[in-house]
Amino acid sequence: MAANEMSVVDHLHELRKRLIICVISISAAAFYTYDKVNYLIKIIMKPIAKFNFSLVYFKLTEGFVTRIEVSFITAIIITSPIIIYEILAFVGAGSTKKEKKFLYVNVFIILSLFIIGIVFGYTMILPHSLSFLILYGSTYLKPVLNGSTYFNFIGIFCLYTGIMFLIPYVLVLLGKLSLISSKILRKKQIPVILGVLVVEGVLLPSVDFLTFVVAASPVLLMYEVSIWVIYLNERRKRRRDHVPSDSRKGFKNRWK
Repeated sequence: MAANEMSVVDHLHELRKRLIICVISISAAAFYTYDKVNYLIKIIMKPIAKFNFSLVYFKLTEGFVTRIEVSFITAIIITSPIIIYEILAFVGAGSTKKEKKFLYVNVFIILSLFIIGIVFGYTMILPHSLSFLILYGSTYLKPVLNGSTYFNFIGIFCLYTGIMFLIPYVLVLLGKLSLISSKILRKKQIPVILGVLVVEGVLLPSVDFLTFVVAASPVLLMYEVSIWVIYLNERRKRRRDHVPSDSRKGFKNRWK
């Protein structure tokens, strides 16, 4: 077995180590944010501030459980740099130094895309979607907003948009590692477009066509850009591989 190869047991130990670090980090952040929930609620309520809603609960334990849920989701977002790093560290375990360097260099980019996705979803998409849902329902029902349902919706929505912004860049990384090709992505382009539109339609129902386009276009645009980036990398690699080794040596010798 090569020095950089790991057995199944080694991988399990590595996974256990990374999971423990993530659990401890999330637990510590959740414990800290538990006492700051009132400040978080003020921020989370901003998208529907114009409706002057008072949140309600229907079970005796719901207030306590909701506070824990808000703290937990917030902790995941706060500790996302650690979580992303630990995931890449586990993926890079047993890899060569060059492969590890390639993964770690992309930590900052992946983290930035994740945060941009959360901010974009919270500021650009969420207010329009919530307004539509509330106004549409209030035409024949009296709205009473359950705190647990609302907070879970906001948290899952923000995590969803953050992850959606990561997908195209992850495709580029997989293409860089020759695990996926631009040809395969081209073949899957129509199903991906339909899938994104269906997901956006289910999670972000809105009769506002502009809002719908704004929600779907960044992911589709980034998917298209990732295809071209992978294609250009493939073409550059083919050109490099087709150049005879003697020709490359001769070219280098000219500059000696």
